[in-house]
Amino acid sequence: MRAQFGKSFILLITVISLGLLGCDLSSITIGQASKPQIVIQSPAAGTQFREGDEVAVQSLSTDTAGVVRVELSVDGAVVRADAPPLAQGQPSFTVVQKWKATVGTHTLSVRAFNASGGASEPAFITIAVTPAVAELPTPLPTVTLARPPSSSLPTLPPTGETAVPSPTRAPTRPPASPTISAPPGVYATSIRVTPAAPKRNQPVIFYVTFLNTTGAPQSYRWRVIIFPPDSKNAKGDTAFLDSAIPVGTSELASPDNWTIRGPGPCEDYIARVFWLDENKQPVEFLKPDRSGGPAAGFQICP
Repeated sequence: MRAQFGKSFILLITVISLGLLGCDLSSITIGQASKPQIVIQSPAAGTQFREGDEVAVQSLSTDTAGVVRVELSVDGAVVRADAPPLAQGQPSFTVVQKWKATVGTHTLSVRAFNASGGASEPAFITIAVTPAVAELPTPLPTVTLARPPSSSLPTLPPTGETAVPSPTRAPTRPPASPTISAPPGVYATSIRVTPAAPKRNQPVIFYVTFLNTTGAPQSYRWRVIIFPPDSKNAKGDTAFLDSAIPVGTSELASPDNWTIRGPGPCEDYIARVFWLDENKQPVEFLKPDRSGGPAAGFQICP
């Protein structure tokens, strides 16, 4: 009887111990790595963009272990990955990630990663991108003048050093156009110096390329004036030449009366081309884009 009672008592104690042990085990929580949290703050879902726009996706991610990286994906493909300034991560990280929009409906998603290797659930938005509208070029204004606009300069004597203001630009400029088309007028496009390396006491000839877009030959009295760099005072000029400038592009040579005489070091000069208006005032020929006149830099050496 006592033996049976002892067995029952031991069994009871065993059951109670197992129950207590089960309670203790149920209270133990196996540690798991935490996941960051992330939300998209902008743009709003359904926002429309134009092709080529920069879509700026701003997100806020948080994690007690520290956010170390945020990835931006477009249609499931990662296009950007950005990290906070602190290498060990930040508990809160706001970042703006940009993507150049392409035509179509796209799903943008962001995902945050923490220092423990945990990744957040992705946050999604959908946007729509429409094709860019091609802008037609602005047509050039109609110009009826046969000669390019100009501004008056002081009268220059044929030779000697003379004060000449810096050539001025025309007050207006035609708007940009994919196809360059000069309004009707006579322009100078370039100046070529011969010989290419002129010497002192050696005549210099200036070859000027003209462009006549008026549809008929135009008569001009013109000459080339030579300036030291960054100086308003001329270092002489060529003799005047009366020319009928034909339609289209042509190259005319100046007289060969200009040179630098006497000994001396190498000196730099700039050549510009001018014509006389009805009031016998010198006017600089402009380039077709009216950004100013052409200029040729050269050097005279012993």
